[in-house]
Amino acid sequence: MKLPRKPAIAFASFAAASALFLSACSSDATDSATSSDSSDSSSDTSTETVSSATTNGEATYEQLDLPEVDVNPDLNNATEITLADGASSADGDGVTIDGDTVTITEAGTYVLSGELSEGQIVVNVADGDVTLVLDDATVSNVDAPAIQVDDADNVVIYTASGTTNTITDSGTYDDTDDETGNAAIFSTADLFLAGEGTLVVDGGRNDGITSKDSLVIVSGTYDVTAADDGIRGKDSLVVLDGDVTVDATGDALKSDNEADSDDPDAYVGVIWIEDGTFDITSGVDGLDAANQITINGGSLAIDAGDDGITSGVYVRIGETEIDITNSYEGIEGAMIYLDAGDVTVVSSDDGLNGTDGSGSSSSDMGGGSQGGGGGMGGGPGERSSSDTSGSSDSSTSDATTYDDTATAASSDTTATTTSAAYVTTDSTDSTTTTTADDSVDSTTTTTGMGGMDEAEDGVEIYISGGTYVLDAGGDGLDSNGNVVMTGGTLVVNGPEDNGNGAIDYNGTFEMDGGTLVASGSSGMAQSPSEGDQGYLSISFGSTVPVGTVLSVVDSDGTLIASFTTTKSSSSLVLSAEGIESGETYTVYADGTVTGGETVDGLTVGGTLSGGDELGSLDAS
Repeated sequence: MKLPRKPAIAFASFAAASALFLSACSSDATDSATSSDSSDSSSDTSTETVSSATTNGEATYEQLDLPEVDVNPDLNNATEITLADGASSADGDGVTIDGDTVTITEAGTYVLSGELSEGQIVVNVADGDVTLVLDDATVSNVDAPAIQVDDADNVVIYTASGTTNTITDSGTYDDTDDETGNAAIFSTADLFLAGEGTLVVDGGRNDGITSKDSLVIVSGTYDVTAADDGIRGKDSLVVLDGDVTVDATGDALKSDNEADSDDPDAYVGVIWIEDGTFDITSGVDGLDAANQITINGGSLAIDAGDDGITSGVYVRIGETEIDITNSYEGIEGAMIYLDAGDVTVVSSDDGLNGTDGSGSSSSDMGGGSQGGGGGMGGGPGERSSSDTSGSSDSSTSDATTYDDTATAASSDTTATTTSAAYVTTDSTDSTTTTTADDSVDSTTTTTGMGGMDEAEDGVEIYISGGTYVLDAGGDGLDSNGNVVMTGGTLVVNGPEDNGNGAIDYNGTFEMDGGTLVASGSSGMAQSPSEGDQGYLSISFGSTVPVGTVLSVVDSDGTLIASFTTTKSSSSLVLSAEGIESGETYTVYADGTVTGGETVDGLTVGGTLSGGDELGSLDAS
């Protein structure tokens, strides 16, 4: 298999936005390899991508400038190395053995089997590529990385079919030195992981697997635990396929170079996932990239101590399945493109967070992302881990100073939905309060708390397809800049406290298509501000209990959509096909809905029977 090498090009303007076009990057099954296999497996399979240059500064796959490497091992000319404490041996040239340190000194293919309980594999090749075929190999070290690449053009670590290989470091050596190594597998060269076997890595001192350049996972099964970061490609981390499990105290998957000191136009700080299955547990971020995260396929389960997915600039999600079961903030970046996929997010703070600042952290309200701008040329600007001045995230002061007496009924009163009042809200955030039975003819005008901060340039969330279900303790959909929705389905189970809102943006929210439902508190609730598709903004005078079915029908009695609350709620925003600005719609509670298309409590279409009428309002 060969990976395309393309020259890097100058960055385009960050401000303009366009879609990234590329076909799915497919990888053919690589030939299995064992130390006894004499077949020639050097015939190439290919990985091809088709992409066009973007105009927003976002990197295409070719612009990652990955080297052209054949990851299939040539076993006809391989040197076999048998590992044994005090008695390692090799049957060919290009290998020196000094005690339990085995050093590769010439380019070529080397098949390793056996065990070193306290040893090291070193690659030090002045010119050329090296392939290490692991054939039931176990290497442990307490004084240095168990596998260390000091020099080579490119290195491939290939796991033989049917084998389990274990690489461990657990000692007291300097765990922060990027030159001498700070991971169980450490490489100064571009590193490629491939094969049909299993690689178990325990980074007991610091990282599990680290490359100072690019790290590419082509195929294979990986089980990585780490005292700090799990798998790190400092320039880029690319996964074309594979089964990847990471349990890291720090970040699970990481690419942290903000810029290339030798080539300021290089695209670095990028995580690119094309396919694969991921089971990720992290003490900090699940995926953390300085500049860009692109996910075009695969399936990801993420349990993160801080952010689930965070990038300093770009996040793009395509045809993938992502389940973020735990996070502080779910998905964070300056420019977030939601093109397709099936995504669920559970977050204690924001579900989707568009920001050009350092973001908020569950530990210090500052360190959610690693730097920004940097190598992606013309990004949102320099970022500081302590800078939260531009964030629209909720704060303690917001919650304590907000006066919630403007609602029609006390927020601490739990009433049945039949007696709940509703408030119609237009795009100017003025509200008119009316009781369900029209027995009270009074109005109360309030100004929404959301969007009071100035919009940040270069911060936008684009939703054009896919299904996104958010369960957020803070803001559900939060953009410090703008929001544009043209397609897809977004379900927001937002906050219950008035210091946050199911929708929160500082610029504009253009609603041009798709289906949006956002339920939560009313203190900072916002709705779309413009667009071609109508929307309803409903604020209930008393709390709507969990499990209430809220349905909206048009003037002909046709059911537009229904939503079942998963939290106590005092506001609901709904936009869907069939809602037209200026038309009148009626809200019902606790009827029976049959048929329609259902996504996590939201049903579009179908038939409503029964229920209690709460009142009518005009769509904005």
